[in-house]
Amino acid sequence: MIQDDFVCDKCGLCCRLIGGIAPLAAFDRGDGVCSHLADGNLCDIYDTRPEVCRVEQMFRHVSARMSRAEYNDLMSRSCRFIKEHFTELKGQLKPRL
Repeated sequence: MIQDDFVCDKCGLCCRLIGGIAPLAAFDRGDGVCSHLADGNLCDIYDTRPEVCRVEQMFRHVSARMSRAEYNDLMSRSCRFIKEHFTELKGQLKPRL
C-alpha cells in the first residue's frame, strides 16, 4: 500500500548519517553527524537548511518519474529502513580526518 503523506517524527537518525553525502559535507562534524543537529533532534538552521534536507522541495527532482504518493511512500520506507538498520549503517561511515 502506498503511503499518501510523509510525516517526519524528528528522530534525528537521518541527521546522524550524513557522512559521504556531498551536499552536506560542510555540515559533517567528522563523525557523520550534522553539526546543526540540536537538542531534541531539531535542526538549528531549519529555516535555512540545505535543499537535500527538505523532503518537500526534493520531490521536484523526481516528479517526472514518480507521483507525490509514490515519493512519500519511498521517503516513509527509507525512514523505516534507517530506523531498523541504523547501527549497521552508522558502522559503514568512514570518519573524516
